[in-house]
Amino acid sequence: MTRYVLLVGALFTGLFTLMWAVFTLLPSLPDTGVAPFDSILHTLRIFAAINGYNEHSLFTGTAPVLKLWFVCLLIAVVSDRVIKPPARAVVSAFAAALSPEVGHVPCGVQQDVGWRAIIQTTTSGSFRGRHTTVLVCQRPRLSYLVLQMACNAPWTLDVRNRNLLSQALAWVGARVDTGDNALDEVAVIQGDDEEAIRGWTRAAHVRQRILSLFQEHRITSLTTETGSEGEPVLRVYCGAFRSRSFPAVRAIGILDDLAELAATAEARNLLDVNS
Repeated sequence: MTRYVLLVGALFTGLFTLMWAVFTLLPSLPDTGVAPFDSILHTLRIFAAINGYNEHSLFTGTAPVLKLWFVCLLIAVVSDRVIKPPARAVVSAFAAALSPEVGHVPCGVQQDVGWRAIIQTTTSGSFRGRHTTVLVCQRPRLSYLVLQMACNAPWTLDVRNRNLLSQALAWVGARVDTGDNALDEVAVIQGDDEEAIRGWTRAAHVRQRILSLFQEHRITSLTTETGSEGEPVLRVYCGAFRSRSFPAVRAIGILDDLAELAATAEARNLLDVNS
């Protein structure tokens, strides 16, 4: 963010310098005897007189603008020093567990700042042979974590943290009752193949991973989605995400759980194909 504020300051400085040169410096020059140039000077003197711009100092009258710019610069510096580092630390923890994909550079962390004070911190790589992307998005009123891992699941899946909203949405969707009290108390599950999803979620290793994600890692939802390049993915979303309170050791736990779920979902797909 600091670089954007500095860029705006440079642009305004250039603009004020140009205005001062055009309406103060050039009109004050004496005629040169060169008719075309003297005509330009005469025109500039007229414009300067009309605009009333006859300040002899470059930045006269710009004190309010400069004060506002310094405040913005201070906010930007504080943001870069206080807000951005925790998000970078979180994404770096995920990046450390990822392997670079074939033909790609080692997993790095990129951080982009938008004009609306939106900070996006990302990384990507491979985890257990699956393309994986991680995003921490920080907005003024909402921050969230999104983790996507390649997974060719045989059905559409939507698992959400159990609350009033998710229960209300389940009434208009295809809700799946697993029959497992612990699982049904933690999450609301929906999908397009009730029998297959029920069987998948009740498998001991799958049940354990889902409970781990929702109880230990406090995720908001687990869904099948289409990735940015059109590939099927299994997506973890954590709403109201707080980078400062996120233990780095959780990164490998979330990746492990998601990779196991992706593998078992695809194994179920192979069983369906072969049956």
